[in-house]
Amino acid sequence: MTTMSTILGMAKSYNLNSSPQLAAVEASLPFIREAIDVLDISPSSNPLIIADFGSAQGLNSMYAMKMIIEHLKKKDERRQILVIHNDLPTNDWTSLVELLNKDKSYYGLANGQSFYEQCLPMNSLSIGYSSTAIHWFSSKPCNLSDHCTFDFAQDTKERDLFKRQAHFDYALFLEQRSSELILGSVLILIILGTDDYGSTGHDEQINLLYKCAQLIKLTPKELLDYTIPLYLRSYSECIDYELFNRYSFELIKSEFNSVQMPFFKQYQDGQITLDELTQSITLFNRSWSESALKQSLLNNGRSEEDTEQLLTEFWTTYETEAKEHLYKYDSSLKSRNADEHANTGVVEDEAGLGEETDEKEELNDELEEDEENTSILTFSAGPDELDAVTEEFD
Repeated sequence: MTTMSTILGMAKSYNLNSSPQLAAVEASLPFIREAIDVLDISPSSNPLIIADFGSAQGLNSMYAMKMIIEHLKKKDERRQILVIHNDLPTNDWTSLVELLNKDKSYYGLANGQSFYEQCLPMNSLSIGYSSTAIHWFSSKPCNLSDHCTFDFAQDTKERDLFKRQAHFDYALFLEQRSSELILGSVLILIILGTDDYGSTGHDEQINLLYKCAQLIKLTPKELLDYTIPLYLRSYSECIDYELFNRYSFELIKSEFNSVQMPFFKQYQDGQITLDELTQSITLFNRSWSESALKQSLLNNGRSEEDTEQLLTEFWTTYETEAKEHLYKYDSSLKSRNADEHANTGVVEDEAGLGEETDEKEELNDELEEDEENTSILTFSAGPDELDAVTEEFD
């Protein structure tokens, strides 16, 4: 595959605005427990190595690692453990190292390279983990001519290139992990994806990214280059037995899961206002998607100052548009319920909150669609690579 540009890490605000990703980690906890139950821990004086592939700035990664260590200690409390936090060289490593130094509950090291490369010595890894990370490409296969994300792109050739890149990267990720994992080790993956209907669970939020890019003053080339290098796989694309067999992985358990974004739950519970909800939506999407737009602007000759001004304009526009969408829906409910009240002579309850409750419930029904769809998979690593190749040709 031809590399069109370097893939960048998450924005520096990621730790503060990644609660949906943390919710995905929490959904994987039963899988972590089951994986550790089947993990072969042979007696050894060497430390047991765990690696998180795609650690970002570390907040969610450290939580996942602590949960893994907690269950490991129940199985072998005396075994020394070493955690490797992997992410791109462009990641905000300062934030991660500061968290590690402040926490000091385990021995942790940073590994700054693409997880599509071999990151660790062969036969050294006991537990591999990756949460909401491998939907990012190793390289961008092409620009999308009519949107910034694959899910809304219409060009057949462009869509085919994205699908091929996604399959290539999935195979590459499994190949690299198969060389690092020891016999009897486990691999746990939480993969962002789509449901049976092709929905991401938060389509409106994603579609709004391109709408806002069209509203600010981008050149045609900047808009074209604003292509986010990711692909959200369907559950069936994640369950690829041909790849599993090729790289000697035995699938222990898999599940499609939808996790509601925490800030929508906070709104439904009355903990935050609609204004605060739209701000949370904006900050969340900025934390994971901004690097693609920033890269497009800089690559097309924008100065740092001009780039920052355009990014500020973009996210101000995004928050305004998101707020307008939610308030428009809320207002339409109020207007409709007022008409129904006038036409039917409905009697309010003593507190006068009858219609407000109905409005909130209907808005909540819409907000429940704002979730993250994930496929969670756990594997046991089989024979070493030589044995696997021998079996293929028998």
